[in-house]
Amino acid sequence: MILIRGKEGLVHRTGKEIQNVFQNLFKQRGKWRRKALEVAPYYTPDAPRAANERKQIICMYDGRMDHGGIADRLRGVVSAYYVAKSMGYDFRIFFDHPFLLEDYLVPNKVDWRIAKEAICYNSADAEPMFCGSNGTLVEPFFQKLWFRKRFREARKQLHVYTNALLLPRSKRYGELFRELFRPSDRLEKALRQYGEPLSGGYITVSLRFIGLLDDFTERDGKHISQEEQLRLMERCVAQVRKIHDRHPDKKVLLTSDSTRFLRYAAERLSFVYYIPGDVVHIDYQDKTSDDINMKLFVDMYLISRADEAFLLQTDQMYNSGFPRRAAQISGIPFHHVRF
Repeated sequence: MILIRGKEGLVHRTGKEIQNVFQNLFKQRGKWRRKALEVAPYYTPDAPRAANERKQIICMYDGRMDHGGIADRLRGVVSAYYVAKSMGYDFRIFFDHPFLLEDYLVPNKVDWRIAKEAICYNSADAEPMFCGSNGTLVEPFFQKLWFRKRFREARKQLHVYTNALLLPRSKRYGELFRELFRPSDRLEKALRQYGEPLSGGYITVSLRFIGLLDDFTERDGKHISQEEQLRLMERCVAQVRKIHDRHPDKKVLLTSDSTRFLRYAAERLSFVYYIPGDVVHIDYQDKTSDDINMKLFVDMYLISRADEAFLLQTDQMYNSGFPRRAAQISGIPFHHVRF
């Protein structure tokens, strides 16, 4: 029996949970201000002045802050662009760590490029801001308020460090992403090459093990025994087979942070295909190889071009945003399967 009233009752517990969410959100601005102070020493009154006339909102991924993986960074870009566009500001992206974004994604309808020399660090003209995420449902509302406040107050340049997600389920995410980006010629060539075996229609299944299989470095990774690893891989293979049984005419592209699992599954499932290559977490790298970067973007775009996308997750595994955001690029159906 559930008590409706009293300190142990459902109403009380729900009220406390809501209270905690809003207390944390109101504290966020203080955390975001303190985080921006980490890069504040780069700004001095003696640095060269800004040359731009129109106010610029510049998304920064220069290695001075952690932002998460590529999906986290690109969702931050789209979020900042969404607000900057609505407010009529010039929008730019400076992304050179741990690779140069323009080697893989190039401007489509908006020229967001900016030279390193054009970025101003004079404290009279420029300043940094930070906006992070904690995953609560009401957080996008507070993030948008923070963006609008800081964008409005900015001088000639505002350097935005963010992985905010303002459009978690909106078609606008894909529309804005496609305004900003298209694959570089090299990436498009790789997409044709790796996509050719998938011609005729395919679905994608993604799995994020966060180091459970001992082949991926992750800050929050967990360790399980060899016996548990084998049982986990078998459970995942069974789920992939179950999904394919409902789509017997479709090939299955697997994406994962575990190369070990990709090989294990491909040895047991004849209908499975995956892009060869290593996977790393880009937040933990000073520099990544072109092969690693290319696989990252090929996986992302092939998910976006599939008929449907699936994310598989056990209690031990991670609820990855990578396939979800990739599916949003083109608006294909996305399914989160917990088992």
